[in-house]
Amino acid sequence: MTAELWADIHTVTTAATPAALAYARNSEISAIVLRPSQLTEWEPLERIRIAGLGTADELGALDDQRVHTLIADSPAELDGVRAIADGRPVGVRCQIDDADGMNLAASVIGSVDVLIAAFTDTTNIPLELLLARAQSTRTQVFKELLSGAEAVSVAGVLESGPAGLVVIANDLTDLDRVARVLRKRREERRELVPLEVVRAEPIGMGYRGCVDTTSLFGEDEGMIVGSTSAGGILVCAEVHYLPYMNLRPFRVNAGAVHSYVFGTEETAYITDLAAGESTCAVSADGRFREVSVGRVKVELRPLRLIAARHGDVEVNVFLQDDWHVRVMSAEGKPLNLTNVRPGTALLGHLAEPGRHVGIKVSEQITEY
Repeated sequence: MTAELWADIHTVTTAATPAALAYARNSEISAIVLRPSQLTEWEPLERIRIAGLGTADELGALDDQRVHTLIADSPAELDGVRAIADGRPVGVRCQIDDADGMNLAASVIGSVDVLIAAFTDTTNIPLELLLARAQSTRTQVFKELLSGAEAVSVAGVLESGPAGLVVIANDLTDLDRVARVLRKRREERRELVPLEVVRAEPIGMGYRGCVDTTSLFGEDEGMIVGSTSAGGILVCAEVHYLPYMNLRPFRVNAGAVHSYVFGTEETAYITDLAAGESTCAVSADGRFREVSVGRVKVELRPLRLIAARHGDVEVNVFLQDDWHVRVMSAEGKPLNLTNVRPGTALLGHLAEPGRHVGIKVSEQITEY
């Protein structure tokens, strides 16, 4: 589960709300927590959900379709808020100062959609207890941070961590810091292996796709691309010296249109990727991070087949037959495609074969 980042500005004055919103809207938040009286001061961005926080009377007077979730400002207000929810998700903010407060927060788990746990102390043990109680229930536990520095330890609590982190109004400058913590947590690692090239030859013309993303690649990054679900080769991003043109640090010249681009769990055909879809940038040390696709650029070009083997498994990729295209060596160094020969050691990723619409399936599938 991917943890969300929320900003809570309910303590901000009406006059100061526009400035707080302007700051929060330029961050990576997915929701904003505010009181109903603050709603008249701004128009939300489409991507930001609104969680209205208050008493049952305050929220009951709220007739605003922008409000996605109703949050009772204490457990005492929960029944009243639940009565006026009209199908919207219901949550509660619990101030937890001691064991009684923690037990009260635990008692609402399973009956609310969101629990915002606001602890007085920095200890994570009470949070662990709430997360354990919330397993297999509908309740998502959000942790209100005492500071941005707390995000590192909180995000790692238990295996999955809280459903989200809440940055409060007087620490909005911590939004970027917390967002970096959550981005790092969304990264996963997979084993990359050395592959010995067994074929490297031109195969004629074909359509290849460049995958342009809204991110910038590092010098050791690219995408895992292959013709079969058994795995693929790490194809470098266009971040390395080109004598005749500017670099395209957002791009991977990813290969023939039939190819798979590998994520941590799913694959996608190059032709299935489109603006707004997600795929993975992969580093030479096996770090997969999610990136958004800006466009896929398909053109007719000469292609070269590279087939490589690790043990009994062979994978292959069809790439534009040009010196400018690079693949990653087994040592993590970029190699010009036209310099790759049988015996060259490349870096790649092996996956358990058998996919249907990009998802692993348990059936016998043969690809060759």
